Amino acid sequence: MKTITIDFVRHGQTIFNTMDKLQGWADSPLTTAGIATADQVGQLLRDTQYQSYHSSDLKRAIDTAKHIIQPNRFLQVAPEQHEAFREVFFGSYEGLDFHQAWKEVGAAQQLGCQTQAEIIQKYSFEVARDAMHAADPRHLSEDGVTFSQRVDHGIQDLLTEAQDGDRLLVVTHGTLIRSLVLRYGPDFDALTNYPANGGITTLVIQAADRSGFTGKITAYNRMS
Repeated sequence: MKTITIDFVRHGQTIFNTMDKLQGWADSPLTTAGIATADQVGQLLRDTQYQSYHSSDLKRAIDTAKHIIQPNRFLQVAPEQHEAFREVFFGSYEGLDFHQAWKEVGAAQQLGCQTQAEIIQKYSFEVARDAMHAADPRHLSEDGVTFSQRVDHGIQDLLTEAQDGDRLLVVTHGTLIRSLVLRYGPDFDALTNYPANGGITTLVIQAADRSGFTGKITAYNRMS
């Protein structure tokens, strides 16, 4: 069976990150610290041989990827951009205070929770996504199935295009990485240990017998 390894890296710190604002499809620039983190990851991965580079099509991920790729001694090309690896869409909650938004979602859906982590722990990641979708006045926020199917399609496309044994780099977003760890890395704590800016999470993907894939997280939030 074809097997590939994907290093998922969360983008560098952004302006919205420093303000605790929900940042899904909305975008804000990398901070000076965010650029420095991207450069540090680039030095850490400079001797890693990737067959291809990829990123979300959001600017914060693209910019981070360019800084990571620049020092790599094997291959220096622009990252291929994918809508599939965008952050989850927070709909009407985009740009709002992270903590207040999740308090409102928990109260509106009568979940007995005040944070996203509490909802995930008590119910599931999918319930958290569905709850925000239901609480969104415009119902624009991505629900659990829509989000997971989008990400799965992106991974399946990478698997289909890659050769057996390839190693790929994908620069993406925190909630997306957390969702993968919750699904494929039960030995890692993605609930209380959120993906760090610049953190490297490694997912080994193997093609299934007929279609689809199986996955296993082998490293989470690696910074060195």
